[in-house]
Formats: sequence, C-alpha cells, structure tokens
Amino acid sequence: MADDLGLLAGAKGLSEGIATGRKAGQEIGKNIEDAQKEGIELARQKTLDHIRQRKEAEFKKQRAIFKALDEYKQRKVITDEEHRLKVDFIKKYGTKEWEQVLRIKTDIEKLEREDKEFFNTELKKVRQVQWYCFLAALLVTLWLKFILGVI
Repeated sequence: MADDLGLLAGAKGLSEGIATGRKAGQEIGKNIEDAQKEGIELARQKTLDHIRQRKEAEFKKQRAIFKALDEYKQRKVITDEEHRLKVDFIKKYGTKEWEQVLRIKTDIEKLEREDKEFFNTELKKVRQVQWYCFLAALLVTLWLKFILGVI
C-alpha cells in the first residue's frame, strides 16, 4: 500500500535531492574558499607591492640627498678655491687688476651665452627642416597611395 502511493519513490527522490544539494553546497563552499584564498593572496601581493614602492621612493629620496650633499661639497670646494685665488691675486696685483679679471670673466660668460643661443637657433632651424622633410615625405606617400595606387 505504501508502494501504491509512491512513498518509496518520493523518499528515494528526496534522499537523492538532499545528497545532490549537499554535494552542490560543498562545491559552492569550495569555490567560495578558493575565491577567498585568491582575494587574500591578491591583498597580500598588493601590500608587498606597496611596501616595495615605498622603499624604492625612500631609497630615491636618500639617493637624492647624497647627490645634493656631493654637489654642495663640489660647489663649496670651487667657491673656497675662487676665494683663495681672489685673495692671492689681490695681494699680488691689487684690487684694480682684480676688477679687470672680473670684467674678463663677464665677457667670457657673455660669449658662452651667445654661443649657446647661436647653437639653439641653429638647432631650431635643423628641426624645422626635418619637419618639412617629414611633411614632404608624407605628401609624396599619400600622393602615391591615393592618386597612383602604387602602395
């Protein structure tokens, strides 16, 4: 009689459904755990990258300080040497002669500045000619492509 009502088949179906649900739940749980592990690994990697970037920035900052100190020392040596030369020169030749040295220095600096300006002007002209050459090459290429259909 119980078999006539389909209770056995229903119980068996219910049991299989529960087993299937449990397996599906286990797989979902495993997928969630895997996603959590990947998230933790990603966060760990990002943290390590952040620490590395911070250390690199600190290293660059320290390196810049050392460069600045070296530059200061070099400039200090030059300034001290110039002062010593000035004192020795004035003792030997006098203040008027030192003023003449300073005028010569100013003239030399002016000539160097003019040479640099001349170079920059010539470099600008060369770049302008290069631009015109590139433009001409582009026009010839387009002419060959669209008018003649060569390329």
